[in-house]
Amino acid sequence: MKRNARYNRGFSLMELAIAIGLMGVLVSVVAAGGGMMNKCRLQREAQAVDSLRIAAQNYLSGQNLTYTGVSVGTLKTAGLLPNNFDPALANSFGGDYTVAANAADNTRVDIALASVPASAGAELTSTFLSRAEATNYDQAGKVWKATF
Repeated sequence: MKRNARYNRGFSLMELAIAIGLMGVLVSVVAAGGGMMNKCRLQREAQAVDSLRIAAQNYLSGQNLTYTGVSVGTLKTAGLLPNNFDPALANSFGGDYTVAANAADNTRVDIALASVPASAGAELTSTFLSRAEATNYDQAGKVWKATF
């Protein structure tokens, strides 16, 4: 018997199941990759904050008694940060780095990151919980700040 050509159109159930299975695998790979990228961003920012903290501590242990006047520029001028370090729009989230003396106590330094999403702010806070004197996340301005 010859089959009619009009019944041979479309996909078989097996072909459809294979296609759906492959799409499920691809979606899970993409989702896992996004999580790994976020983890890498957070690790990069934690290392950057630590580098800025060490540079600020070296600034204080030099000839300075307080952090008054400290900034990324003064740390670069003192040779404590590389000259090519640009704090503007340089963090992983597209925001600035800021280093300044703490307003309440100029023997403390504040390091801030701008444009930080809330989830990243919470992760950075938990990362620096034991190292920083205080951490703060401003939800409205998307600024994460740590005091050392």
